[in-house]
Amino acid sequence: MELLKSQLILTHERTIKIHDKTSEQGFCAESLMFIRDLAITLRLSQPCVATAQVYFNIFAVNHSKFKYDCLLLATACLFLAGKVLEQPRHLETFCKGFYERRAAIQMARNPRLQVPPMSPAMLQKFKQSIIDYEFNVLDVIGFNTEIPLPYSYITNFVNSYNLQPKLKDSFLRCANNFANDSFRTLVALKKEAENIARACIFLASKYLNIEAMVVADPETVEIILELYNN
Repeated sequence: MELLKSQLILTHERTIKIHDKTSEQGFCAESLMFIRDLAITLRLSQPCVATAQVYFNIFAVNHSKFKYDCLLLATACLFLAGKVLEQPRHLETFCKGFYERRAAIQMARNPRLQVPPMSPAMLQKFKQSIIDYEFNVLDVIGFNTEIPLPYSYITNFVNSYNLQPKLKDSFLRCANNFANDSFRTLVALKKEAENIARACIFLASKYLNIEAMVVADPETVEIILELYNN
């Protein structure tokens, strides 16, 4: 497979373009990005982000996106992931982070918008909504909160290669960036973590112009690449 570097723009260099925010796909893409941005605000790890994004996608494929508040649902998924991965934050901290991030999105769309401070009544409403959404997510995932992630496989693969330290660091960072991006697709619902890791190693090899050292599932590679074609 021939891959152009212009197609492979890594996470920290771009955001996914949302063509139609009124569509269900647009809402989903925006919510997955919201999870990442809120996690940065709350200083949660990338595994928390990935886990929350999988929770969100499992819920989303089972429900119409127009029947719930996508950003509150995204917040609840991250709240749950933080507890599962032992990085809990206070519920009030999540509510404040949610309100600030949502306000930033609203003001970016309408610079003249004046967003009022969050009132105590609003805080209580958001707390209850996040708790309710968290329970709904748990119900949909069958209370099976453990999500296999590709990161340990990627690390093991890269460490097994005879590479110079600087190249090894670049390779690992590149492969992990592809893994980070993959969670904004449904690939984690279709493929096993090791399968995704192999695809990310393959893509990192192509991006860095070095010999591919693993055999990757072409379907997994194509699913991840779709992100960069939009």
